[in-house]
Amino acid sequence: MELHESIKHTLKEVIVKTQPGFRLRLRKHEVIAPKGLFSLDMIQESLKEDGTVFDHQTYSFFLDKDELQALANGLTA
Repeated sequence: MELHESIKHTLKEVIVKTQPGFRLRLRKHEVIAPKGLFSLDMIQESLKEDGTVFDHQTYSFFLDKDELQALANGLTA
């Protein structure tokens, strides 16, 4: 997915976990409107033995900055 130029700089992506046959990635970026809202995608990928993705599920959430901070704090507490 290609992001609009005005929000492309807000993209952050991290691999949370990788193990044989499985990978979990988080992808966050600001949305164009309304201002201050972010899209958080949790992407679960099934991997072949060679590491290529053969199936994936994406769970999308829209959160503001305070909600993202609460989620981060809750996961690291």
